[in-house]
Amino acid sequence: MESSNSWPAVTQSAKLKVMIKQDNDKAIENRSESASAPVDRSFEMLLAGYYLSRCGARADSGADGPPAALNAQSWKQAYNLFFDAMGDGRSPERFRNSLKNARDTFDALFDNGRTGWITKIPPGFQRIHDEWRDRPDSALERLLLQMLSGVGEEDEPTGAVVRTEGGQKVMVSKRRERDPRLRAEAIRLHGTCCKACGFNFRKAYGELGQGFIEVHHAVPLSETGLAETDPATDLTVLCANCHRMVHRKKGICLTIDELQSTMTD
Repeated sequence: MESSNSWPAVTQSAKLKVMIKQDNDKAIENRSESASAPVDRSFEMLLAGYYLSRCGARADSGADGPPAALNAQSWKQAYNLFFDAMGDGRSPERFRNSLKNARDTFDALFDNGRTGWITKIPPGFQRIHDEWRDRPDSALERLLLQMLSGVGEEDEPTGAVVRTEGGQKVMVSKRRERDPRLRAEAIRLHGTCCKACGFNFRKAYGELGQGFIEVHHAVPLSETGLAETDPATDLTVLCANCHRMVHRKKGICLTIDELQSTMTD
């Protein structure tokens, strides 16, 4: 599916995002007030489903596996990688089911070893496909990995431009590129208990906190620039509070020992 076409991904995706929201708003208006309303899939979630359906790792026989770039050993692991960025208040299980259904919907469009379960693609899904059908897999994958990467406290936006559209502020800024595979490996190596204070989200919040922890660069990416990262030595895990505190003072990143020395309890 590779193509030499060059597209302004941010601009095109922003327009499509508005159209997807309009579709969701219409669906909400048409629902019965007594019905139990599910959480609508966001543009990001639809795009993730499209990516998972289109870019799965080719198998010698049977259906495709998760995209190789995710470094996931199972589809469940692949879905979990998107939870922090796209959960929108769902439980982990409900999120996985919703993302799987989105992927399955797109399966009707691709030869990936799965037949899909619908014959007529919904409008929002079709718009995703219409935008991306002639664009390279590499561009789609790059955009999804950027969505997964997030922005940490050590990555303050630079070159920010603020405009006003429709009563909402829109900020366009640069951000450091992160590799979600390193995040997953850091959590596998270091666990999900904060290395500074010992806090565990699973113990505090039950299923909602399962597997959640923030990954911290010992030396901020803003200082290292483009460099190889060893998740065993260059990354660690911190709860949200401790992660904020190590970056509390602008231009200074505390070590774990330094942060622990400030704790009063």
